[in-house]
Amino acid sequence: MVRSSKTSNKRRYYSFILMAKGVTLLELLIVMIIIGILASAAVKTWDVTLERQRVEETMRELEEIGRAIVGDERLTYMGTRIDFGFVGDCGMLPRFLIDLAIRPDYVDTLLWKGPYVTSVFAENPRNFLIDAWGDSYKYYPESLIIRSFAGGSDVSYQKWLTKKLANSFSDLFNNEVSGIVYDAFGNTPDSAKANNILITLFHPREGRLVIDSIHPRVGGNFIYSSVAIGKRRIVCVYRDTIQYDSIEKLITVYPRIGAKNIELKFSRVNFQE
Repeated sequence: MVRSSKTSNKRRYYSFILMAKGVTLLELLIVMIIIGILASAAVKTWDVTLERQRVEETMRELEEIGRAIVGDERLTYMGTRIDFGFVGDCGMLPRFLIDLAIRPDYVDTLLWKGPYVTSVFAENPRNFLIDAWGDSYKYYPESLIIRSFAGGSDVSYQKWLTKKLANSFSDLFNNEVSGIVYDAFGNTPDSAKANNILITLFHPREGRLVIDSIHPRVGGNFIYSSVAIGKRRIVCVYRDTIQYDSIEKLITVYPRIGAKNIELKFSRVNFQE
């Protein structure tokens, strides 16, 4: 009886141990399943977060590259815009994005005032050529756009990130500069006096400085067309056998608006003499 009782106790003991081990394995399995679910959710969340960060970083870079090309309208002095980027300095679009960091041979040394991307990509100016996915930006000057495929391809257009540089080429390069010339007393010139006036506009075009001189019309009106955006110098000189005077102004040519109603008033000349 004693021996049988001991045997029964051992069986119950081992049965308890097995049950305990079974519960432990089940709990471990449940924990592993939960960890797997959480890990999967964490990976998905991380992927979404990483993708969002890449999109935001690339969009910021596209904006900065765009400002390097056509200027930053946010930069003003006394209410006047002062930054027009590569286009404003060179009178043309860069042929390649690297031309924003290194002066190209097709642009005169005196005109190129870059690098235009140094402040944004200070560690390595060439970094601006690569998006957050490690791929090169696509630059299409003929379409006025810069594009990132956002880790996709040239056919997965749903993912593309695109920066438009301007609404049209005319907005950048075909602007009007116009105004009127007066003497010191507010009189406008007749035909004879108008021929003694020479107005010269200094502006870039296709990487070269253009010195564009014209005579005003009768009544003092003058007009230039096809002027690129940017800060421009205009000089007006009157010369005859008796009188001489000159005026110089720095004007701002805005996209699509140009620079109109410019008043050039001499300080000494009298058109009535």
